[in-house]
Amino acid sequence: MYKFANGTYQGLTTWEAISVANPTVIITNMTVGDYLVIPLRCACPTTTQRRAGSRILLTYSIFPDETLKFISGLFNIPEVELQTANNGASSANLAAFTTLLVPLPSLVPLSTMKFPSPPPPSVEAPGPAPSTLVPVITNKDPSKTSMYIGIVFGGFGMALAFILACVLCATVKRYKNIIRKIEYENRGLLNRKSSVTDIDSLDTANSSLVSGMTDLFGCDKLTKFSYEELDTATNHFSEDNRIQGSVFLAKLNGSFVAIKRMKGNMSDELKILSQVHHGNVVKLVGMCARDSDGRSENLYIVYEYAENGSLSDCLHHQMAYPTSNFSRSVGLLIWNTRMQIAVDIASGLEYLHNYTNPSLVHKDVKSSNILLDKNFRAKVANFGMAKPADSGEPGPLMTEHIVGTQGYMAPEYLEHGLVSTKADVFSFGVVLLELLSGREAICNDGGGEFTMLSATISNVLSGDDQMAKLQAWMDPRLQNAYPSDIALSVAILAKSCVETDPRSRPDMKQISFALSKMSSASQEWQMSTGYSNHPIEAR
Repeated sequence: MYKFANGTYQGLTTWEAISVANPTVIITNMTVGDYLVIPLRCACPTTTQRRAGSRILLTYSIFPDETLKFISGLFNIPEVELQTANNGASSANLAAFTTLLVPLPSLVPLSTMKFPSPPPPSVEAPGPAPSTLVPVITNKDPSKTSMYIGIVFGGFGMALAFILACVLCATVKRYKNIIRKIEYENRGLLNRKSSVTDIDSLDTANSSLVSGMTDLFGCDKLTKFSYEELDTATNHFSEDNRIQGSVFLAKLNGSFVAIKRMKGNMSDELKILSQVHHGNVVKLVGMCARDSDGRSENLYIVYEYAENGSLSDCLHHQMAYPTSNFSRSVGLLIWNTRMQIAVDIASGLEYLHNYTNPSLVHKDVKSSNILLDKNFRAKVANFGMAKPADSGEPGPLMTEHIVGTQGYMAPEYLEHGLVSTKADVFSFGVVLLELLSGREAICNDGGGEFTMLSATISNVLSGDDQMAKLQAWMDPRLQNAYPSDIALSVAILAKSCVETDPRSRPDMKQISFALSKMSSASQEWQMSTGYSNHPIEAR
């Protein structure tokens, strides 16, 4: 994987990132024809960066001996902006053949770029002077500058494809319809017989369910399924096809999807789902509105199908008593799988908080709203309570309508109705504690009393015997097959997420970065110890 990262992809990814993206691949047993997922670093500007004038984040491959000053000079931007865009990176910790994100207001033509002389390479102290004088070669030699310019041009050329990807990301609103159509066709989720029509053309003129959706979606397009298609695909919404509650399994155009039958105005959730596009957020496939009895209407929302059900089922229920024929998990979650799930959830929430417009607060983050696909990759689902993070008015966003699940709601939301992204951070911290302990958000303390899981971690991490108490608190189904030092780091991170004061909690970008590092370290631990990289079979 090192050769893939630094050879084939020229440092645009790392071997650790490839390992994390392919948890089931054993690197010592790869053969020609094996399939690998290669994560390439690409990002869109945050809200703060957009306000500062940045429209593009260019992925730049670092060459030996380059410094932040040199790279900022290439693009004529302040060095501090480069540091901020890369989590406070400094020249001292730059590594050759890794990447930096360069915030730019627009693409920079090569012909206008400045190429200052690179910093001189470090040299050892000279020994005794020889009797014959030898001229010293310095970096003023034009051949060195020419060679370096060639290297930079070569690196810039290799990143050209990445630049195009970033441009697409920056203009995703304009091309949203084209991108969605390509994604749907590639994944086989569209029924070829179904029509892809403007919202205006839906036969829902008198439908209260989708009233106002023309304003919500504008000229965007949504896949409209007929009720007959969904009825046939679910075997008339039979019990055999019921996944759970009002969610049914269906097969459209050869691919499995989940169909949720609902009543009420779901325009807010549909608006959000139509605008978010991320691998760790559940994908909206289409919809159907139907007048069922002349008085009430049903709305059917079609989502991508998650084969392994919810994280809550996998951690707490399904091993003991399966609740579904279609979402039964086949194995207990090993440590590295749990770490990957944590990274996935953090990545999805980071996207919602920083890279949607407007930024979103999910408001209902819990293990039952985290779905797991066939590879146990996590997707954030259920946006029925989601709200914009910024109300557009002075002061914090407040609500008098407190709705949520006990054990996951942040204190400031529960007591004062304060809505912010830090409330999602608190809820995520509870999910992280569930992954560590295997306990539910409201758990039995062993004496018949029930307590908040978020309140238990403080006692676990207090005193001088932290490690012993942590090992006793961890999920016994892990059978101690986890790196204790990394588990302690994850527990400390989870504790910071559930702090009572929201100002003391990290943001999702910091959490995602920290968990990625911990997950990479866990991959190295797994390879060094020889533990299985596959789920433990349930007995």
